[in-house]
Amino acid sequence: MTFTIVARDAETGDLGICLATSPLGVASRCPHVKGGVAAISSQCHSDWRHGLAGLKLAGQGWPPEQILGALRQKDRFFDYRQIGIVTADGRAAAHSPSHGAVWTGHLVGEGFVAMGNNLSGAGVVGAIHDSFAAGGGGGFGERLVQAIEAGYAAGGETIGQRSAGLVICTAGVERPLIDIRVDMANPLPEEGGDAVRDLRRLFDAYGPLAPYYAGDWLDNPELTLSGYAAARAIA
Repeated sequence: MTFTIVARDAETGDLGICLATSPLGVASRCPHVKGGVAAISSQCHSDWRHGLAGLKLAGQGWPPEQILGALRQKDRFFDYRQIGIVTADGRAAAHSPSHGAVWTGHLVGEGFVAMGNNLSGAGVVGAIHDSFAAGGGGGFGERLVQAIEAGYAAGGETIGQRSAGLVICTAGVERPLIDIRVDMANPLPEEGGDAVRDLRRLFDAYGPLAPYYAGDWLDNPELTLSGYAAARAIA
């Protein structure tokens, strides 16, 4: 039901997840990201407990494969879950469930995981993988969104995507650099809309403002949004 990119930015060390699915509110339960630690998505029959437990183990230095092993031991329904993990050092691993609806699977690249379940075909995950691996233009957030757009263009879910989200975290910062979501596409896919397209519009509007809200204005109460935008344009 969900297709996802879990990744580390090789240039900045930022960690992020972008994903889309047919159920509502996917970003409220599947992605778990902590800067300088790991990015983990638990999906298919998602279990937020795996995200929290995985982050704790990653913070203790566990590699992704070991984390997956530990999660498996504690969950008798593990083969209903799909999990992708990328740690702060760029190591990556994934588990795809034997009980996932056709098509379910993953590809692991250098510092990233492309994965999905109940998709129109293997080409969806292949397109996500190839898009992110190619690098493309723009920053980390742009590459994550482009990867999900590639999966969407390759077929995504046959019934469409009702929700989507993007989370990016930086080491040493307690809150995300960017955390945006489409909890319900407007209009819904059955009415001609799609959450992936909504996420693109949201990211294009908010993405350039993320540094302002994440840091620049915190200790600059006189710095207006228009002043910030003007300064960036001059720079």
